[in-house]
Amino acid sequence: MRETAAESAVKRRRVPAAERKELLLETALRMAREDGAGSLTLARVADACGVSKPIAYQHFSSLAGLLRAMFQRVGVEYEERVMEVMAAHRASPAATAQALRALCDAYVACTLENGALHADIGAALVAVGESGSVVHGDDAERYAGLVAELLGLDPRDAYALTAGFLGAADRLSEAVIARRLTRDEAVDVLMRLFPPPAR
Repeated sequence: MRETAAESAVKRRRVPAAERKELLLETALRMAREDGAGSLTLARVADACGVSKPIAYQHFSSLAGLLRAMFQRVGVEYEERVMEVMAAHRASPAATAQALRALCDAYVACTLENGALHADIGAALVAVGESGSVVHGDDAERYAGLVAELLGLDPRDAYALTAGFLGAADRLSEAVIARRLTRDEAVDVLMRLFPPPAR
């Protein structure tokens, strides 16, 4: 197979493997945002990056491997953004209500920005034969400790409340996208789910 000019340029620059893998992942995420995750193939992503299909396979081994990496990246970015916002509000013990509002607002904002992409990648993963348990991870487990800390709840109650919060947040975000509610109205409704702090 004849080498393209783009591939030659990549080889001349001697791009480190980690950098090339990151380029493939970022390109795949951009393509998924533009055309949907279901349209992705490793060959298309490799071509868009100017590398050969075997190089894409070296990094991700299969389309499912690429989709798993994409799904994890969007999920981690989601969680990191929420936790970053929370860190600024948890410093003051007197600001529990503000911290809860920040949690609600950050989660809704992340869902509005990346929720559809995350769901689309998850659907593409299932379509290529990935187990539903990988796609439908336990998001409540990630945030339950934070809710327990803020409200002084035992872990079981915090988990149940967090599961309810996440389900409500996802549906309310859909209502915001449909322009049935504003973002502030959705956050106001979510705030009503939380009991007064125990401490």
